Amino acid sequence: MRESQHKRLTRSGSDRMIAGVFGGIGQYFKIQPNILRILYVLLTIFTGFVPGIIIYIILIIMMPADPQKPDLLGFLKSFSESQKTSQQPHQRSRRTLTNVEEKDIKRNGRS
Repeated sequence: MRESQHKRLTRSGSDRMIAGVFGGIGQYFKIQPNILRILYVLLTIFTGFVPGIIIYIILIIMMPADPQKPDLLGFLKSFSESQKTSQQPHQRSRRTLTNVEEKDIKRNGRS
């Protein structure tokens, strides 16, 4: 199989400036991420800051984090999921007594 079939476009966990978007794109296309960053900053400046910032935020949301090195959002998500499961009350099982008579309880010194 070809190597491209196994690659996924993810945000980088190791090569990041803000969220690892350009580090992940650089790893996917085998390009230096710093070149991509410089080009994106220049493009953002020349087109106005708002579209560039919105596109970057969309990329952060749409690109999944690197599964080997989860980012802060992935860590917080897993932490909140573990808190939800630990806050659920533990249900104790109830035992059912059968064939109990009053004289059995008095004989054992209870009552």
